[in-house]
Amino acid sequence: MFSPVLIHVPHSSVNIPPKYRQTFLADIETELGFMTDWYTDELFSCRHESLIFPVSRLVCDVERFRDDSEEVMSARGMGAVYENCHDLKPLRKLQPGEREKILSEWYDPHHRRLEEAVGARLAAFSRCLIIDAHSFYHEPLPYELDREKDRPDFCVGTDGYHTPAGMGERLAERLRELGYTAKLNSPFSGSIVPLKYYGRDKRVASIMLEINRGLYLDGIEKSPGFGKVKSAAMDFIEQAFAYMP
Repeated sequence: MFSPVLIHVPHSSVNIPPKYRQTFLADIETELGFMTDWYTDELFSCRHESLIFPVSRLVCDVERFRDDSEEVMSARGMGAVYENCHDLKPLRKLQPGEREKILSEWYDPHHRRLEEAVGARLAAFSRCLIIDAHSFYHEPLPYELDREKDRPDFCVGTDGYHTPAGMGERLAERLRELGYTAKLNSPFSGSIVPLKYYGRDKRVASIMLEINRGLYLDGIEKSPGFGKVKSAAMDFIEQAFAYMP
């Protein structure tokens, strides 16, 4: 359904085109196991439209800033185009000009689609809410900045400008009412907004939901808890929609 809500799913794909597979130094399947937001395309599938990035984040991570000088994770070799694995060992060695080719082929078109999708909602409804859909490993991975071992069931990420006042706290409390543990901006923070609107247009709201994979996965397969977690994600989306100004 075309509505003011847009579900953004950047890390669910395991698709790695052959031309990239041959450039990797590490075991791809192992790395996919750690880095993929498994089944988030299904967990967040609902009556609202989704924008799903079609290739693995190991090829290109559209949630990072394009410019490495603006991206804190680039210091760990994990900017928009990864050079390191989850354990900070080499993933691949980029050839001259390769990074820009990857960004031009994957990053830029995705961000154009995101900007267009938001613009269409502003034109139709004068407002847009982006739900940034993610999952996270049950314990800190070596590349991650947050080293707190006591990870919640859900993490609600907010943006100081684009998340409506009180929305993050209310949604985290709602998850607790459902029987889960939930933290605000821990172990991850922020929520995506197209650069055209970032810090400029309050009509664009954004909030992130990160789900602990231990709730719904057994290895990389769905566990019996999958359905319950999906219900919680659906409740989160509708509660966020209802909270919109």
